Amino acid sequence: MENPIRLVGLCAIALFALGSCTGSGSDNGTGGSSASGGQGGGGTGGTSAQSGTGGTANGTGGAKGGSGGTGTGGSATGGSGTGGAKGGSGGTGTGGSAAGAGGHATGGTSGNGGASGSGGATGGATGSGGSGTGTGGSGTGGAAVGSCLDDMQNGSETGVDCGGSCGACPNYKLSNGPNTGDTTGSGCNGGPAFMCVRDMVFSPEFKVAEADDFASPTNPQFVYGVVGHDKDTGGLDTESGGNACCQCYQLIFTSPRDNVSSVATPKPMIVQAFNTGAGGGKNFDIFMGDGGEGANTAGCNAQYMNTYPSIGQPNNGGIRALTVSQCANNNMYSSSTIATMSCQDAIASDCEMIKSSNTSVQSTTQDSCEETNQPQNLYHLNWNVMAKRIECPANLTRVTGCKLNSQGLPAADPTAVDMSSAAGKGFSSGYTTTTMQDCCRPTCAYKGNVTGADGTYKQFYTCDASGNPG
Repeated sequence: MENPIRLVGLCAIALFALGSCTGSGSDNGTGGSSASGGQGGGGTGGTSAQSGTGGTANGTGGAKGGSGGTGTGGSATGGSGTGGAKGGSGGTGTGGSAAGAGGHATGGTSGNGGASGSGGATGGATGSGGSGTGTGGSGTGGAAVGSCLDDMQNGSETGVDCGGSCGACPNYKLSNGPNTGDTTGSGCNGGPAFMCVRDMVFSPEFKVAEADDFASPTNPQFVYGVVGHDKDTGGLDTESGGNACCQCYQLIFTSPRDNVSSVATPKPMIVQAFNTGAGGGKNFDIFMGDGGEGANTAGCNAQYMNTYPSIGQPNNGGIRALTVSQCANNNMYSSSTIATMSCQDAIASDCEMIKSSNTSVQSTTQDSCEETNQPQNLYHLNWNVMAKRIECPANLTRVTGCKLNSQGLPAADPTAVDMSSAAGKGFSSGYTTTTMQDCCRPTCAYKGNVTGADGTYKQFYTCDASGNPG
């Protein structure tokens, strides 16, 4: 019997593509300078740290009604780029025509130009175009990867970050419960059984399951995950079985434990315990893409064909902003420094060093690494949290494979999102989070370690090296 996964130390923040934060364009376009009507300059989207709003005012057309500029969506990793706020003055101003590279699904569309008149308000310097100010229209820009990593259903998507212009939505409800016998060896010891990437924070399976449990695809109320957690005797787990295996908890994030300032507090999580030996009963060790390895680095090296990056390994949180020089300003880390394009691009590049012979294992791990490091999703930090043991949501357990019989516990509370709204609702303080990605078969994948489980879904799934659960 093994307790293969151990906590890691610090973690922090990276950004590949944003969609839900709103930022302003870094420059406003200027109109054509000639009297014959130049094309208005394009507003630039927000930096990659935030979703781009197109230029705050697209360039006004020239004298004869030049086109307004094209509003570019969020930069290479940006979220939704809104088209130019204003169309060209005189003639027809064209707003942002598409989402930026890696932008959100909603780009700017054509803006209506101003009526003819005398001189654009902000158009060509010498033009004598229309005096009216065109209004940029709203519309849908081109599909881009950023919209597939914003934890929302939008654009042409048919599920949360899936379908339409994104990858296909996964069928997370397997027809059979976990069937791996207790004699199947762990990948850390040369065996075939690994931890499943479907259990990572922001995996495609977890995103769809959360929306199905709470009917909130456009703005999910929770983020799902699994955690290493030891039984908190005398605290959260007083009435649970012999250990914490397969128990579920609602976590409310309160303050970061890392040396950062002015960072956003992420959404509450609902997590299920999948492993023990994870830092004691007061800690929750969150499983995410490149969250950091502990004592069992051989597991990930085997599953990822020896192309798992050594950055932040072992015991230093994996790929995170606090180990990237581009993320600091005079050795100080803050929301603004972490949100810079140079920081975001550096961490995204590091996450993309994770390679696997299986495309699903690779993409899920890379995306989890990137998305957990977005400024609005700082789960890759170490946090102080409030916690409450709850009944597991039905579809969360269909992803993990471990379902406990009802314990008479309260359900998750979507109204408890911060310290104030959680007051008087049974949440306890004094708990912490760390992050990890050891790839070994976890404690709770052995049915002998799980107390009070459903007869079919009685333990965690494990996966082969290609991510196939069983």
